[in-house]
This record gives sequence, structure tokens and C-alpha cells, in this order.
Amino acid sequence: MLKKRNTIIYIPYNVKGEKVLEYTVNMIKILEKRYDVVGELAEMWDIFSMINTKAVFLNWMEERLDREIKLKLIMYKAMGAKIIWVFHNRFPHEASKGSRYVINNMRWLADKADCIILHSRSSVRYIPDYMRNRHKSVYVPHIIYHEGVSRSHQDQLRDKYGINKKDFVFAMFGGIRRYKGYEKGIMAFDRLDIDDAKLVLAGWGTDVGYAKYLRDLSAHNESIILDLRYIPGITLNALIGISDVIVLPYTNKSSMNSGVMIQAFSNGKTVITPDICMARDFTGQGFFYGYKADLEKAMLKAYKNGKEMNREMGKKACEYVHKYHNEAIVENALFSILESENKKPCPFIRSGRRKELEEKQE
Repeated sequence: MLKKRNTIIYIPYNVKGEKVLEYTVNMIKILEKRYDVVGELAEMWDIFSMINTKAVFLNWMEERLDREIKLKLIMYKAMGAKIIWVFHNRFPHEASKGSRYVINNMRWLADKADCIILHSRSSVRYIPDYMRNRHKSVYVPHIIYHEGVSRSHQDQLRDKYGINKKDFVFAMFGGIRRYKGYEKGIMAFDRLDIDDAKLVLAGWGTDVGYAKYLRDLSAHNESIILDLRYIPGITLNALIGISDVIVLPYTNKSSMNSGVMIQAFSNGKTVITPDICMARDFTGQGFFYGYKADLEKAMLKAYKNGKEMNREMGKKACEYVHKYHNEAIVENALFSILESENKKPCPFIRSGRRKELEEKQE
């Protein structure tokens, strides 16, 4: 009798050295409830480790997938391990859209995967070779983030940034990378020319040139506050806490999902978001501002709606994600995928919540 497969390989296990993505931490924490989770593929000769592996989870692998990794994955698959590709983006954010290497890797992943996890239902249409691989898709909600921070931390941050409680606060945060389009948010806010509003951009990145560009772009406006450094979790939660609305100024069409959006909703804040797949999933819920081209118009609408209305929208968003994106639902979905013996996903994962929402609307 074969030993029960009790190992999960989760890649990447540790993101950016010591700075681990909370998304990764939360997903691994769930998987560790039933499996030993490691972050590296075994060597080609280590057949025992491959036989003992239940599944290999692949995140953001499109640019890292070389010949050696492909051979190892084929070996794992031959030894009975499931290959699970988490399809986060239509295309790697900062790769050339015409990169044949990356496109081929995405097609390879879609073809070889036993399961393709989606964090937004609307993203199914972008699966490589859609007609051949769509049956592998499984919707697993993007897990919620830890919420809340003490009032004292929020007050300290207000003092640090020079923000009064009456100020309407727009916030942008995350890695300072060009695809995020932060300059669009800065320029849109600048055109609003509102006396009692602030825009805070907080985050860290290695692109010194882009950081300088953002500083130069906002230098003339004292209402724009840049905190371009690594932001500890407690400070980030405090920033979310003092904000009235979170701005997602993404301009790169590669984005399908937004961890920032889920983090904002988890903490009871509404967002201004472009037309990405995750936003399409939430259409009709009434707890966020969507835009296709005119970010300035969306920001002005949020401002005119006032603090109280935005607070109510954030509360509604928070209730929604705690109901439909909580740890128990994600855990149930992940273990259903792992413990299913066939190649087709369990029906409830794909259609259960949609059916419930449709019945609610009726």
C-alpha cells in the first residue's frame, strides 16, 4: 500500500526575501492544516519525494519557467502529483506583451496543469487556449486579509502625515512599480484642486527612476504625501484606517485581480478601480467606484459622496468579502481540489456562489 501523499509544494514560498506576501502566508497557512508545505521542487533523482507529493502550486511562474523546471513538473505529474496553476494575471505585468517566451510558457502551464485556479470568475475568458483548457478552471475566492489596527496608530499616522480628521483622504499603496500607474492617480488628484483633501502614496520599490518621477510630479502640491519606503503591516493598516477611499490607478491591461482591493474591502474601505476582472465579478453590489478611462471623474464622485457614504460602501464591501471570501470558504475549495480524484473540479466550487447570488437577486 502506497504511503499517503502528504506534501504540497507551493511556489513561490518566500516572496522577496524577508518580505513575504500576506496572500502567500494566508494560503500556505490553510494548506498546512492537512499537509507539509515546502517551497522547492525536488531534484530529478528524488523519486520518493515526488511520489509523496500531493500537488505543486505555481504562482507567478510565467517568466521563471525554464527547461529544468518544466522537466521536473512533467516528472511530478507522471508520479501522480497534481499540477495547479494559479492564474493571477493575463500577462506578467512588466514583461513585453510580445514576448514569445512568456506566451509559450503560459500556454505550457495551461496545457500541463490539472487545475487552473482563478480568483475572479470573469478571468476565465483569458485562459490560454481557452477552448481546450477552460474545463480545468476552478474559481477560488481571493482570501481576505487580517483586519484592523488600533486607533492610536491611526492618530500617530495622521500626525506624521499632517492630516486632519476633516480631510478627505485618498490612498494608494503597494509596490512602487510602473505598471501600477501611480502617476495617473497623482495627476488626477492634482486636477481636482480640492482644499480639504489629501492623497497618500505609500510603498517601496527598487525602480529609483520611477520613484524620482513620482516625487517630481507631486513636489508642487503639499496635499500629495509620498512615503516611498517599506511599509510595515501595522502602518499599512493604519493608512487604510485613516483613508476614505483606496485608489487603484492601474493602466496596464495585464491585471485581472487586485490584492489591494481585497485588503481594502477586508478593512471596511471602498475602492476606485479600473475595469479589471475582479471588479466585474462585483458589478451590481454597489460598494465600489468603477471607471474605464476617467479616473479624475471617479475620484471627484467619491469626494462629493462624502465620508459617510464612503464609510457605508466600505462596510458593505467588508460584509461581502467576509461572507464570500473568508478562510473557511477558501479552505473548503482548496481541499476539494486536492482531494478530488478526477481531473474535473467539484461543481460547487465553480457555480455555487453564482447560483446563490442569482437566487438572491430574484
